[in-house]
Amino acid sequence: MEQYTFLERAIEQYGRATYKFAYGLTGNDADASDLTQEAFIRVLRAWQSFKPGTSFLSWMYKIETNLYRDELRRRKGRFYHGAIPERSVAPIDEYVEAHLSEPVSKALSGLTHVQRKVVLLADVDGYSYREIGEIVGCTVGTVRSRLHRARSRLRKLLRCNPIDR
Repeated sequence: MEQYTFLERAIEQYGRATYKFAYGLTGNDADASDLTQEAFIRVLRAWQSFKPGTSFLSWMYKIETNLYRDELRRRKGRFYHGAIPERSVAPIDEYVEAHLSEPVSKALSGLTHVQRKVVLLADVDGYSYREIGEIVGCTVGTVRSRLHRARSRLRKLLRCNPIDR
C-alpha cells in the first residue's frame, strides 16, 4: 500500500513536468503519454530504490531518457529506412516560443539542440549542473563546458538582436 501512496504523490507533484519532458523527447502527444505512463510504472516497481534527499524529478527524467533510448533501439530496423522529414517546429522550439520573448526566442533558435537543452534546464528550470548531467547523461564538467559555450553564443546572438527595454 505504501508504494501506491508514493506513486500517487509522485504523479500529483511531477506528472505535468514528466509529461513535458517526454514530449520534448518524442515530439508528439501519444508517444509522450505512453512514455510518461511507462516511466510511472517503472517508479511503482522501483520505488524503494529512490534515495531520499536526491531529486525525484532528475530520477524520473533519467528513467524516461532510458526508456526512450530503449524504444528507439527496438524500433530501429522495424520501420521505413528512408529519409524521415524533420518536423517544421521542434518541441523545444514550441516551448521557447510559448514562454520567452521574441528576441530571446530568436537567439535560442540559433543554438544547437544540445545547447538549448542545457540552457533551458539551467536558466529556465533552475537545475544544478549535477542534475543536468544526470538528465542529459554527461559529466558535470561537460555540462559546464556546454553551458559556457551556449551562453557565450547566446550573448553574441542577443547583441545582434538586442532586447527592447
